[in-house]
Amino acid sequence: MRYKTVEDVIQEGRDFHAKLAQQYGEYEQLAPNKRVELLLDQLKRREDSMKHSLENFHADLTPGALHTWVQFAPEGRDKEFLQRLRNIDINDLDEIARLAMDIEIYLADQYRDLAQGAETLRAGCLRAPAATGRAGRAYAVHEPV
Repeated sequence: MRYKTVEDVIQEGRDFHAKLAQQYGEYEQLAPNKRVELLLDQLKRREDSMKHSLENFHADLTPGALHTWVQFAPEGRDKEFLQRLRNIDINDLDEIARLAMDIEIYLADQYRDLAQGAETLRAGCLRAPAATGRAGRAYAVHEPV
């Protein structure tokens, strides 16, 4: 089990979205055709938007909510997805789209798990930026001491 504050979770999410956006942007410059270029541009814009959404979400939370401790079991798979992205064949539109969907589902599940586990009023305002994915496990949320 890992424990982190809501602020830590938001920061890690922002960092992950920023890294994805950067990688998509680099690949966009190397795109072999217009279809791949358009897909990579859309993915980059999506990640930039998610990063900004998390920044706005962070700004809207009270210090008490940001310092609320959240207990959750899964270790982040950010490094795994970033490695898969670095090794992707940028000539293969379908492979890029599959990886993007895998990342989207993973993130939706993570955000949903956190939102469903929010048991306090302070952290109860935590809402998933992504609205899709399967229902997750419930996790306990603890007030800071």
